[in-house]
Amino acid sequence: MISRPTSLAIAKAYTARFSLVSRSHGRSTEKVYRDKIYDFFYANEYEAWFCNLSKSHVSVRGLKEWFMKIHTGESFATATQDWSWEQRRNLGQRYLRDMARDHLRWFDSVKSEGLYAQFYGDDTQHLLRHLELDGYIFRDGDLLQPQSDVLNVEEEKSALERLFISAKLGRANDAFEFLRLGEEHFVAARWSDCISNVRKFFELTLQEGAKALSTSKGQKFDKSIFERPVEVRQYLEREGLFERKERESIDKLYGLLSETGAHPYMAESDQARLLRQLSLTLAQFVLLRLNAALIQA
Repeated sequence: MISRPTSLAIAKAYTARFSLVSRSHGRSTEKVYRDKIYDFFYANEYEAWFCNLSKSHVSVRGLKEWFMKIHTGESFATATQDWSWEQRRNLGQRYLRDMARDHLRWFDSVKSEGLYAQFYGDDTQHLLRHLELDGYIFRDGDLLQPQSDVLNVEEEKSALERLFISAKLGRANDAFEFLRLGEEHFVAARWSDCISNVRKFFELTLQEGAKALSTSKGQKFDKSIFERPVEVRQYLEREGLFERKERESIDKLYGLLSETGAHPYMAESDQARLLRQLSLTLAQFVLLRLNAALIQA
């Protein structure tokens, strides 16, 4: 699934290509290249109604918002009056994938020309990184999703936030700031920083979960336990939140997050993306167990 951050990256790339804002003598003027937008989508065999809607905006901001609202289905509302919002969002996903693919194909065809690389290279690289976070790769002119069961990361993060709130864990803002930084560093190709922030999120989830469990059981608070990640994991096993094999699996993930460097048989971007996805899944596993345990306490 194309996430909202990726949708925003698509909107940014297309808006930069098909509009211009210039400033002179303290005044700014803007131009939307409506005919070029239409021609591009027409040449790439988009439906007529989509081509017509794409050229209907005269302001740069209006054009960018139209691209952004493809994700929510709002851009199609006038053309799909009898549809449900879920149908519109599903259609939006198809168009966003096609648009991402066609922009990347276009850039591949012009990137050898210096000015194109200079003006559009950063936006294209930004889009590629976001697509990778969503589980897509661009190869041989096609946008592929090699993992058919790839996580919907946007939904995964929402679920984690709900579980954090339900368990009344402390430092939720810190935890999700680590996740945000992990995503930001991934997009910036700072792989080690991405993995480091994911580890901090996972570590804080376990730490605050152990504190909440200890409080719910009326136990004497032992600060020394909660300052050492290995002690936290062992405490959660002793209290029955984990079985031994589960705790050992989490130990191994934590080890990977703590010690992973470049590997000769895997791209660093793939390594960072997959460790991030695995961490989100196990964090949700922990929080589901924790919520059930707190209810019973």
